Amino acid sequence: MSRLTFGTLFPLLLLLAWIPRPASAEGTVEERLERAEEEIKELKQDLKQKTPDESDTQESKLSFHGYGELHYNRPRIEASGFPAHDLSPTFDFHRLVLGWSYLFTDRLSLHAEIDFEHAAQEIELEFAYLEYAFNDGVHVRGGAVLMPVGPLNEYHEPTHFYSVERPYVQRFIIPTSWQAGGGGLLGEAAPGLRYRIYVVQGLNAQNFTALEGMKGGQDPLFEDTNTAFDFGGVGRLEYTGLPGFAVGASLYSADAGQDDPVIGTAQVTLWDVDVRYRVLGFDLSGLYVRTHIGGADRISAATGETISSRQYGWYLEGAYHLSQLIDAEWDLVPFVRFEMLDTQADVPTLLPMPGGERQIVVTGLAFFPHPDVAVKADLERWRDDTGEAAYRYNFGLAFEY
Repeated sequence: MSRLTFGTLFPLLLLLAWIPRPASAEGTVEERLERAEEEIKELKQDLKQKTPDESDTQESKLSFHGYGELHYNRPRIEASGFPAHDLSPTFDFHRLVLGWSYLFTDRLSLHAEIDFEHAAQEIELEFAYLEYAFNDGVHVRGGAVLMPVGPLNEYHEPTHFYSVERPYVQRFIIPTSWQAGGGGLLGEAAPGLRYRIYVVQGLNAQNFTALEGMKGGQDPLFEDTNTAFDFGGVGRLEYTGLPGFAVGASLYSADAGQDDPVIGTAQVTLWDVDVRYRVLGFDLSGLYVRTHIGGADRISAATGETISSRQYGWYLEGAYHLSQLIDAEWDLVPFVRFEMLDTQADVPTLLPMPGGERQIVVTGLAFFPHPDVAVKADLERWRDDTGEAAYRYNFGLAFEY
């Protein structure tokens, strides 16, 4: 679809959106979490009711899940984090994730996912942890855990967002999906108020870059390459006690120097605030995230990259569920998202690298024949602080099971 046609249709779709109809089958992230929790409770209750000699006891302890997504991108994004006109369009089976959960008892469980990326050319451990539930208010979790930072890092299945690609703020500023070794406490402190607080391994500043920020600083949990001198803390609070409303805040702080004699101490602090409100078919969300990197001048000297001591990003997104108009089992969601991010906001002693500040406007459609299956199409409009502009077309198939 051309830009003119798409830009003409989108306001008309939004005008239709003011006609209220019953809620659609597509659930919010919070509703999906509640549904998953209910399924786990049912499994636990089933374990209590079955006797040890029943043949299906073992099956009731084990459950499988996963997700996948196929992308068509025209053009690709180059290493600098900007669409490259001279790169050809490409198909990429970006992810196929296989996950499972196992209940040792009604309190002790195992959860893990393996991510086969780019048509299984790369294999990653998404997460793998043990969890013990004292009660609804206090769980203990430990292993390879996803950082509770932002609304997408822990729950990043492709049916949870409307665009083909994940929001870029949650790629270059929050390095989604961000995993580390560690553990801590989580639970529901009060009705609708969830918390997570972990002690985790710090990032590795040797792998920070000028334009992709802290994205490369994650250390895979592989003994030959992992460096774990430094640890820190991360926590998140979420409130979902009002219908259709969710607000969250996250804080991360840890040293990323990892005993490097040139870098020394490199304290990384990141915080974010995010909000989402859904009413009468409208889905509105926003996020602001900011980071501070101590010793950015020493990291720059050690890596040869121009590392900024401050980075920030934010986005606003609006969407509408057209199933509200016709009360259908399927759903069609037009959306628009504006993103701003800067990985070169404050460079000590050096000149910022051009291209660190980027604006991205994404407009598109997501079709859900089922809440866990999506067909997506969108157009990205990019501009950076050098005045360079680019367009990028994306199409995607996504599923979750």
